[in-house]
Parts: sequence; structure tokens; C-alpha cells
Amino acid sequence: MSETIVITDPDSDRYHTFGYISWWQQEVVRDATVLVVGAGALGNEVLKNLALMGIGRLIIADFDTIEDSNLSRSVLFRASDRGRRKVNAAAERVKELNPDVQVMTWHGDINFEMGLGVFRHVDAIIGCLDNREARLSINRFSWAIGKPWVDGAIQELMGIVRVFWPGRGACYECTLTDLDYQIIGLRYSCPLLARQNILQGKVPTTPTSAAIVAGFQTQEALKLIHGMEVQPGKAIMINGLTNDIYTTEYPVKEMCMSHSRLEPIVELPDAAGATITLADMLAMARETLGEEAVLEFDGELVVAMHCSNCGERAAVFQRMARLYESAADCPACGTKRDMDMTHRINGDEDFLERTLAEVDFPPLGILRARNGDKRIYYELTGDKQSFLNYV
Repeated sequence: MSETIVITDPDSDRYHTFGYISWWQQEVVRDATVLVVGAGALGNEVLKNLALMGIGRLIIADFDTIEDSNLSRSVLFRASDRGRRKVNAAAERVKELNPDVQVMTWHGDINFEMGLGVFRHVDAIIGCLDNREARLSINRFSWAIGKPWVDGAIQELMGIVRVFWPGRGACYECTLTDLDYQIIGLRYSCPLLARQNILQGKVPTTPTSAAIVAGFQTQEALKLIHGMEVQPGKAIMINGLTNDIYTTEYPVKEMCMSHSRLEPIVELPDAAGATITLADMLAMARETLGEEAVLEFDGELVVAMHCSNCGERAAVFQRMARLYESAADCPACGTKRDMDMTHRINGDEDFLERTLAEVDFPPLGILRARNGDKRIYYELTGDKQSFLNYV
């Protein structure tokens, strides 16, 4: 039996026209949460589309600020926004377009600073990015939690749209070449500290190509939200020079490093990063996995830095990937300091009473506990209410 199409009053319902679409369910759109990573040219168009359609909740994630060159390609930005965070300006314009939409902004580096649990608590992920590293991060996050994401890219009059779905066809990392990995690696210096002033390539684009690709991205996300069929592992190729649009399928790469799942993930509704300690988490892990269990971070935690020249020593407790090279300079004499690092908590540490937040663990993060081959992943679900703040 076919579903009933509800036609509302056009004078009182801004979504009236959507009711004529046979598969459209406004309540599904209204109840959905979408994470949009990147608030540049593509992100502006995707956000505009989702706002007009009445999406329920938007998380806008970006680390950049607005400059004059953004104004020719970004429909949500104004000259008066120069120097502002992209996420803040975009959120204001989304609310102007449609006050029904609840918006949350997040200003930070998606590669290292957003808790993996955030990705678990959204209905669709849309990548509007201009670099391989961020795409690779989202792809690995997507695989880790088993959730699809929609990628888009533009250059001049060319565009590409792809849905990557864990276990269904190729993923983004399956498409990478050796040259791609070399370009991604340029972000890091030898000791793996982030380079502060690395040159970022500027990709020439037009607002028209952004609008076209973002339109396809939004449609793919809406299909995911509605449970409709998509074509994961394939690319929609858009050639604006010849007006050709075609699809191509990627081969699945054997032993792809992205193909790793976090299982089982255990939600901890009473555990918040600001209150639960490393000792608490270690005790919980040992109760489940045994007395030899340890906690493991995804990357190195810099516990302290010390100068061999002048003897200066300082506690740090920050993830290495979030530290710039200049952080290693001794404030007293300028010499490069040595670092005390760890990625494992085994119970011998003298800082076990520090909270997860105090050791630079992100809100809604997922922490691995391991005892030999036995693993369990704990999500700080207690952060959900305080972190996911929509206005």
C-alpha cells in the first residue's frame, strides 16, 4: 500500500512544496542531525541547501577564518565578516534563512580535536573539504564507527561527488596514490609536530561549480537520511567544460589502512571528560578485561617537556599532533626541549587522578582499553548533553 501524501497550506507551511515529492518525509528531515565539515565554498552551499529544506540540527565544523577571497564563492559570507570564524558567520546566516534549524558551531582541527563519538551521534556526514588529510581522517572515523559519509571536491569547472560507506565498496583511502600520501605527509616535521606555517595550496574554483557539486552532495545526504539507495564506492564526475556527467567505480584496495572497526563500543552515559579520571577509566577497564588491562590513546600524549641546556621542565599534557614546532622551544633559553611522551596508561603513572579533559582528551571521545587481544572501546557519552549545544 502506498504512503499517503500530505499536502499542507502554502500560506502557513514553508515546506509545502516538498509535500508533492512522493518519497519526501518532512518529519524525517526535521528530526535529522547533519555534520558538515568545512564551511568554505562547498560548505556554504550545502548549509544553504539543508537550511532551506528544514533540516533539524546542523553541526558546522571548520578551523578557518574569513578573508576577502572567500566572498566571491561563499553565499553566506559578507564583507563585514572579514576576520570572523567561518562557522560563526555561517551559523548566523543559516538561522536567518530558516529559524527552524538548530545549529551548533565547532571551531577546531577535525583531524585531532573532535571526539569520535560526535560522528556516532549524527545521521549524515558531509565533507566539504579542500585537503586530503582531512578527508582521510573523516574516512577513517567513518570506518571506525561504521557510518557512511558524502565527499565533494571542486577545481575550476570540474567536480566530484562520492559516497563512502564502510563495507560497501571502496573507501576514500582506497583511492589514494603514493603521491597523495606524500602530500598528506608534508603537514608534519620529523618529530611529528605540526608545522605552523606550511603553505596551503589554493584550489581555483567558481561559485557555479561549488553550487553544482554541493547540490549533488545534499541530495546524496538526503537519500541516506531517508534510507534510499545510493552508490557507495562510486564517483559522480562532473566536467563543466564539456557538460559531461558520468560515474566511475573505484576498486577496493586490499589491506587498506582505513578498514578497521572499533568493536565493541560501550556508551558511558554518566562519564564526562571533565569529571572522570584516568584512574576511574582504568579501574573500569580492568573490571571488564582483567587486571592486566591498559588504556591506549590513538596518538602520543606529551606529558612534559624538559630542557637539557638550562634544566627548565614543564608539564604539558597535550596531544603531540596538536602542538606546533615552536612549542618545543625552551621559554628560558630557546633550546629545543626533550619530550616525555606516552600513548598508554598502565597504572604506574603519577597523574592518574587527572581527568580525561585534563590530558587533552576531547568531549565525546572514544578511549581504547586492551588486555592482550581483548579490546573494548569506551565512549564518553556523558559529554553529549553539554557538548552538543544547539541554538
